[in-house]
Amino acid sequence: MRGHRRGIGDAGGHPDMLSRVSVNVRRMTLDDVDAVNGVVSAADAAADRAQGREPGAPSDERLAFLREATARFVRRDPEGSWVADDSGTVVGMAEAVRRDGFWGLAMLFVHPDAQSRGIGRRLLDAALTCAEGARVRMILTSLDPRALRRYSRAGLAIHPAVEAEGIVDRSALPAGLPGRPGDAADLDLVADVDTGLRGSRAEDLEFLLSSGARMWVADRGGGRGFVVTRNGPLLMLGATDEATASGLLWRYLAETDGKASVWHLTAQQDWAVRVALAARLPVVPTGPLFVSGMASPPGPWIPSGWYF
Repeated sequence: MRGHRRGIGDAGGHPDMLSRVSVNVRRMTLDDVDAVNGVVSAADAAADRAQGREPGAPSDERLAFLREATARFVRRDPEGSWVADDSGTVVGMAEAVRRDGFWGLAMLFVHPDAQSRGIGRRLLDAALTCAEGARVRMILTSLDPRALRRYSRAGLAIHPAVEAEGIVDRSALPAGLPGRPGDAADLDLVADVDTGLRGSRAEDLEFLLSSGARMWVADRGGGRGFVVTRNGPLLMLGATDEATASGLLWRYLAETDGKASVWHLTAQQDWAVRVALAARLPVVPTGPLFVSGMASPPGPWIPSGWYF
């Protein structure tokens, strides 16, 4: 579902005070998991319709993964996991991660029937409570003007982004691509590479690998790095240099069956844009990345919609 990298579904509006009274923003519990994923699915479907696409039903495997991932947020990131409860019905959700000095907003969605009531603003305020003391804050978002306004007001700087999505021209694939299949034994390499970027994603990558994600690792010839995918989209990429990063991105494109998706590429990821264009992928504007605590997004690096 595309909404997991799109971010906020309702960042503001003009809250009606009577509606606001009935909505309780509280910590997410394990009992909320299915209701939370219902909100996400409804928001995704509405976004698809707004862009002229017919929403597709998620597979049973996808739903099982979403339940597992949402439950992990409740257990691992309770301070960043929130719901908006309207008289016993979950109408909004927010999930944020805190890893040492890093804070990132993973998801924020409001049910389409409950938008423009200030619920998104209240959920963001709740999720930001666990950002106190963080050196770096990041939010991936949609192009929704309400989201852009709210995140800017939260003190984060906007970095416009593009995405590349489509069928790879396989005749453009270079020979001799770097990368070998990776697994949990390579998490130390991931941590070492990420140390020079925004901080280690090894803990969250371990969860993704246990849930069916695939990884390729480069650790020969000087450059080191990794790239991760799950059921199509690129989820994470980090490397010590742009040449290694470009080779790993090509490796991801070579291994992809069907449509490739590479999201939220800022100016610092121009090396990735060049690879996407060489592979004949359409490159179009997408929601920006908001950052505080860094002059610019790290690189060579590609974020994940969940764990950055």
